[in-house]
Amino acid sequence: MNYECRMLNKIRNILLIFVLLCAHAHAQVFVSASAADDSGAGTSWETSKRTVGAALAMAGSSSNVYVMVGEYELETELVIPAGVTVMGGYAVGSTGTDVSQRHNPGGNSNWGNPTLCTILSGNYTHRIATVNTGGALESCVVRFGRTSGNGGGILLNGGTLSHCVIMNCMAYNPTGQTEAKGGGVYMQSGSLLNCVVCFNRADNGYGVAGIGGNAINNTVTQNYPMSCGTVTDYDQNEYATVVIGNQCWMRENLRTTHFADGTAISAGQTTSDLTPLYYNPATVGAETHIFGLLYNLRAARHASHDSFTDDNPSGMQGICPDGWHLPSNAEFEQMLAFLRHDAANTCGGNDDNLAKSLAVDSLWLTSSVTCGVGNGVEENNRSLFSAPPAGHYNGSFQAIYQQGRFWTTSRANNVNSHCVYRGLSNNTTTLEYGFQTAENGCSVRCVKDE
Repeated sequence: MNYECRMLNKIRNILLIFVLLCAHAHAQVFVSASAADDSGAGTSWETSKRTVGAALAMAGSSSNVYVMVGEYELETELVIPAGVTVMGGYAVGSTGTDVSQRHNPGGNSNWGNPTLCTILSGNYTHRIATVNTGGALESCVVRFGRTSGNGGGILLNGGTLSHCVIMNCMAYNPTGQTEAKGGGVYMQSGSLLNCVVCFNRADNGYGVAGIGGNAINNTVTQNYPMSCGTVTDYDQNEYATVVIGNQCWMRENLRTTHFADGTAISAGQTTSDLTPLYYNPATVGAETHIFGLLYNLRAARHASHDSFTDDNPSGMQGICPDGWHLPSNAEFEQMLAFLRHDAANTCGGNDDNLAKSLAVDSLWLTSSVTCGVGNGVEENNRSLFSAPPAGHYNGSFQAIYQQGRFWTTSRANNVNSHCVYRGLSNNTTTLEYGFQTAENGCSVRCVKDE
């Protein structure tokens, strides 16, 4: 009897050791952008899952998730838990998991090429991933993440981020009550190793910020602030700002009723090219904050309407607060040139289709035009320029909720009464170029002096 008990105990111990070994063995889950959907078992390249989220849902407490090169648009933020490592960069045609088949994106400059990189994209709707203690993310391009909290691309919550490129992400709190930090990465704890962090934006800590952790052998470059603070006009209206490239623009349409020197501007009842006038397109008081005011050219320039310049910067303060100026057409073109560098600002693969990036993500009349401002308005405003459909004035208010036009300091057609405006409409895909005559009313955006 004692012999039998001893044998049973030995068998139980052997079985327990086997179970423990199996529990500690790393499970393997495979993901490929070429998979039709997530119906595959995910246990080999041939049965890959289509999404990283599905692979994480399948992964156990000790798993490796292998991700083939390709672009993966994430519907929600990834959460990488303890014991799980997500490894990107596996080449098309990989036959196993050997690291020799992997591309580290930091080793090339083709970070937007899905044939060479595993690209995790958030489409500027959410953060890309949180990496918790004991979890890891390796060899991926992380881009187009956005949060109103900390860590626009990655929140490191004790995990490890290595050999990744984190780019074109933003941490921005629209309420302005607290600063959002770490446009690319925010480190609560954990390790940031051998990564490139570039072209990200935040209220503070533009590329990388945090309160703990280790950062070793990373390249952090060309990250930018979201704004240059706020600006206040003579009427004590306070405006949010947005940094776009080397320029700082007001994020809101001007709504002052005085020039910076305190001279009052009259409310217009009809058009005039002789007297500075403003026009209020709002039907209720709250809309004045949304739309701003419209100004005739004499008001916009605080000078004769036949004074023009296309200099960059224009050097013409006009109606703008001290330290700010009315932009020339060349300054609008500089803004557009910068926005083209980020593919997330464009639409339909056309570098000129920047209108949606500039327009506010509400208020616009619906449009059926692909890449038009009014087509999928919730996808607008990736630049945070926040242009509203304030319309324009030519003796009566025109195209409110359908168009927005901004005065420049530039002349059109060499005709002194023709002033260039840049504008948007619900059906347009590009920033319009046109002209208005001096007596009409358009919106004003100001640019900070250099």
